[in-house]
Amino acid sequence: MPPIPWKTLSSRYLVRDRWMTLRADRCETATGIVIDPYYVQEPEDWAQVVAFDAADRILVIRQYRHGAKSIFTELPCGGIEQGEPPERAAARELLEETGCVADTLKALPVMSPNPARYSNRIHTFIASGTRHVQQQQLDATEDIEFEFLPLPQVLSLIDSGSFSQALHVSGLFLALRGRGLIPTSIP
Repeated sequence: MPPIPWKTLSSRYLVRDRWMTLRADRCETATGIVIDPYYVQEPEDWAQVVAFDAADRILVIRQYRHGAKSIFTELPCGGIEQGEPPERAAARELLEETGCVADTLKALPVMSPNPARYSNRIHTFIASGTRHVQQQQLDATEDIEFEFLPLPQVLSLIDSGSFSQALHVSGLFLALRGRGLIPTSIP
């Protein structure tokens, strides 16, 4: 028998500000078990870019992530503004965080970051023909460095734990598959 969605008996917001929206639901499972509270975060959708330059190097960024209290190597990524198309958000984040533009952006499958606790989605794009055209346009709280790296070096960073943001690793996987570097199906 397939899983049955839970019933939401009630909801209340605990936090609603520019950094977080946190909801507490009272839920009932298909077997009648009531869970109260069940916390759900409602962040905006995100857009991430796996950007390749003319030499097929991948653009990575490095920035401090306070939740983990560490510097992370990641992909250019950010929140999608209300009413903004995901592709436009991806191009905007690429330009703001790195000063780069791309000749083309191709959408990849949309993923759920953590459907147990987050209501949002992450949109991944392959950018081809990426090049640096201007200075970064960082927010006041951002301190980001960027560089283009060959794929073997990016894979080494993943293996060493330096590139460990799971959503970005999965986005890279989708992009490599989209470029034919990983089989799309196994016989």
